[in-house]
Amino acid sequence: MPDHDEAIAVALDAYQRQLLSDETLNHRTDRTLAEPLIELFVERLARYADRRDLDVQGAFTEIHEQSIDRGGHDHDPRYSFRLGAEVQFRQLRTASKDRPPWRGFISALVGSPDDQARCTVRIPGINKALPVTAGELEPADSFLPMATRTAGTVIHAREAESTIVDIAVRLKRAANNGLVADEQAFADLAQLTTRLGVWSGGRSDAIMRHLHERITAAAQEPAKGSRRPDAAARLAATDFPQDPASFPSEDPPPATRPKPDDPPNQRKHRP
Repeated sequence: MPDHDEAIAVALDAYQRQLLSDETLNHRTDRTLAEPLIELFVERLARYADRRDLDVQGAFTEIHEQSIDRGGHDHDPRYSFRLGAEVQFRQLRTASKDRPPWRGFISALVGSPDDQARCTVRIPGINKALPVTAGELEPADSFLPMATRTAGTVIHAREAESTIVDIAVRLKRAANNGLVADEQAFADLAQLTTRLGVWSGGRSDAIMRHLHERITAAAQEPAKGSRRPDAAARLAATDFPQDPASFPSEDPPPATRPKPDDPPNQRKHRP
């Protein structure tokens, strides 16, 4: 994983040089400068996005939720996380420093008699349901955005996982229908599983094994936008030629069909 802190510091260096001519000030060492500089930078980023019709409100909402999750040094982590939150372990369960930290999603969250919230964490490629306490977790480092050839830009780890499922379902349906495989979709699938594995600490082949049942179930569902054929289409799909009597008629039966020479009955009105 790249050094996000240094990348942000470099961006703030450039922003500070644009705003301030005093080179003796440095946000890296002066906290009283760093805080207002970051606040202004974030505010200007939001305005920059608005002027260019870029939708970043979801990102700001996620930042707010993570700040609630993170809390602070004296923060009580009980009941702080949300279902689906992207988390990582405060203390790595893997003792080897050569292994990356485990990151995943909270799939279940319940209280307990000892006031320690119990969580179930799903770690892509590692474990489908790992029981932990909320106190062992913290908000996960962000998933690096990735541009795909067939599914747009993937921003979050949850989105990466759902995109993997969507692409795999498309490929499976195409194979079932005897269609030619989309090589770009295969390439996207390989890169997404690799990138998600880097984030979670799991292996790409293990990620696909964990998602196998989900992909298979989704592939058996009707594709979005498909409709059941109407009566005429179903009839056209039967053996040909059809008996003309099998076609529905909009005309009334002959016995009830009015004769053109017979005028309708006129009711006589009494004076």
